[in-house]
Amino acid sequence: MGNLKVALFLAYKSITRGNRWALVLIVLVMSLSFVNLIFTASILSGVMTTMDDQLVDTMFAHVSISPEENEYYIYDVRQLENRIEQVPGVAGVSAHLDSSAFIEYRWKEKQQATDKGNSGTWEVIGVDPQREVSVTTIHEQIIAGSYLDENDRDEIVLGVEIAGGDSAQSASFLTLGGVSVGDKVRLTYPNSIQREYEVKGIFRAREMTADRVAFVTTKELASVLGRNVFSDRASQILVRAEPNVDENSLIEEFRAMGIQGEIRSWREHGGAVRGVMSTFEIIAGLIGGIGLIVGAIVIFIVIYIAVLNKKRQIGILRAIGMEQSTIIGSYLIQALLYAICGVVFGWLVVHFLLQPYFTHNPLDLALGLVSLNVESSTVISSIVGLIGAAILAGLIPARAIMRQSIIKSIWGT
Repeated sequence: MGNLKVALFLAYKSITRGNRWALVLIVLVMSLSFVNLIFTASILSGVMTTMDDQLVDTMFAHVSISPEENEYYIYDVRQLENRIEQVPGVAGVSAHLDSSAFIEYRWKEKQQATDKGNSGTWEVIGVDPQREVSVTTIHEQIIAGSYLDENDRDEIVLGVEIAGGDSAQSASFLTLGGVSVGDKVRLTYPNSIQREYEVKGIFRAREMTADRVAFVTTKELASVLGRNVFSDRASQILVRAEPNVDENSLIEEFRAMGIQGEIRSWREHGGAVRGVMSTFEIIAGLIGGIGLIVGAIVIFIVIYIAVLNKKRQIGILRAIGMEQSTIIGSYLIQALLYAICGVVFGWLVVHFLLQPYFTHNPLDLALGLVSLNVESSTVISSIVGLIGAAILAGLIPARAIMRQSIIKSIWGT
């Protein structure tokens, strides 16, 4: 305890008698290093959270049920939906009847029937609008017009990457070139049935796959397929879980009920996206590592200069019998204090400045609104990393001077 008190005293005197502006700059650099560690990781975590939410809200809900391997459709859908709704933790169920269609805009203006014009082939999904609104958020993403009603038969809702226009991210030749609400489009289905629809709404879900989908009612798509039985069939059933309900528990419950089909969570569908994001996590780790190195170098330089300037004083302290561990400990305490001050001020910046700002002003990116997602594991690892780098940076120059003889230290050679 005596050695520790002496080391603390030496560290205190070294800091208080030093240049105050230098102390401020050191703490500022350490604070910025700490903020950089948290900010980079939290932004990428926010991107991942937004992309996960997009998958759930626009594409797959929390659980999706697909036909068995050798089947094209799920049968007796109405009965199955009612059974699933009875399961505790289920917030909504919606069946999708999938097809595709060759969609044309301004087809009457084509000079020849073989002209491509404003057209393309996209996925068309038949939904029950009343059920769909409890499972996905497409109805909340309408940027023009309105969403479907249950009895709509000659109306369609288009994703923005189909409609085109200023809000689309795709090049104009990959879209219909700027469809507006109220315009007519013609769909040619795989069975050669042609239908004309009025565009009732255009949505922008900010998920590129979802924005390349068109929606009609299940009744309409069943009539296109030519048999009323398709009204009770589905290509996929989406299930949304209530808040704080684990989708894996729902999957186990569905399997226990004997539901036939391939039952998957949204995480299985998002594997490719997570693979891409793992690359960004590596980049974030590299950026964070550079931040740690910068902070460590700053402390190393500060401690090294302090050791050189007090080389003779250190030699005298050793000559009168002070232990080397006490002298080294004083410089380690200095480095530790710099790091702790950097952590404290950096955390204040993150918690009281950056987090509130991004909560009220999220980044408006093409994939959605991205905010900071500060995780406790990120904060802990950043604290440990910064303090560890500071201790190492303080230890190296202090140990180096201890290797010189007492006489050389006193004479300053």
